[in-house]
Amino acid sequence: MNEWVRPYVDTSKWEVYDLSCKSRDKSNDQVLRDCIKAGKRLGSIYKEPTVTPNEEQSREMGLKNVLRSPNGLCRKGWNGISISRDTIHLPGMKMGYKNKCLFDRHAVGGEYGAGYKMVGPGKVSLNFIDDATGNLSKIDERHLKDNISALVIYDNPYDNLEKMAHHFFSRCLESGVTPYVVTKKTVFKWQETFWVVMKSVFD
Repeated sequence: MNEWVRPYVDTSKWEVYDLSCKSRDKSNDQVLRDCIKAGKRLGSIYKEPTVTPNEEQSREMGLKNVLRSPNGLCRKGWNGISISRDTIHLPGMKMGYKNKCLFDRHAVGGEYGAGYKMVGPGKVSLNFIDDATGNLSKIDERHLKDNISALVIYDNPYDNLEKMAHHFFSRCLESGVTPYVVTKKTVFKWQETFWVVMKSVFD
């Protein structure tokens, strides 16, 4: 921070939140909730790397709580548009490529917020109740035969896809690079909507 940020950026009005494991554990994650609330209010966030401890690390640090990924909770709280990453070109260092490589990925939903349960043989049914109509529809039903199965449910919110597309394509235009949108929509049919929205904004 002192070496790489403060010499170049005015941090006098920054609000700082300690998201270390011990700080989160001591506050029962109130510090993370405060951080997310501040991010919504300020609209600009700089986050350093954080740790999601496993069981052994939790014991070593004497944590009383099971800490979930702060990244997933932050992105959900801020309705994250995109996780953006760029290649870094250092003066005097020759790379295997000349142009920038820009990477963006959808930053909300998915496995970060998944609910799960380890189960044995049995029947599982997934239903959806529409808020507007109250109608119930069955999404999937299957019989599990294995002695151990990981039963997982998660969702991918798509309301912010148009903003993500504008953000990504604007970065590509600014840097003069060709955009590529990657999905596995031929296998995962639910990704078709992602592709359609990205394509419409591109067009």
